[in-house]
Amino acid sequence: MRSWLRALLRDERGSVTVEAAIWLAPALLALFGLIQIALWWAAVDTCSAAAQQGLDTGRVLGAGPADAHRDALGYMTRAAALAHDPSVSTAGTTDTVMRVTVSAQVVLLVPIPGWHWQVDRAAVGAREQTDP
Repeated sequence: MRSWLRALLRDERGSVTVEAAIWLAPALLALFGLIQIALWWAAVDTCSAAAQQGLDTGRVLGAGPADAHRDALGYMTRAAALAHDPSVSTAGTTDTVMRVTVSAQVVLLVPIPGWHWQVDRAAVGAREQTDP
């Protein structure tokens, strides 16, 4: 083999750039994954807190499912940066039990068309009753 060809094959110029490109993709994927998990956790916490807020409002004497719905939705509106498209349901509420369910979409770091990540959280508790 000629000496110039051997020298060309042994040349290591650019190897650091190639190595950085190989490691950068998995590192960015891991970083974005951790941030997305944090966004999911924030949405779960927000929906749980909104459901609890609605439950606390709706279970007191004289309040009803409409009050619970209003307060839970108000909480989600104030926390719009943590979860979007909220919906609140008081289905399952009876004279003795208040149930508030809050659903919302997780904020996606990289929006993927057609892919939605929904969080559903519920809070259930006894309603206050008058003495018979």
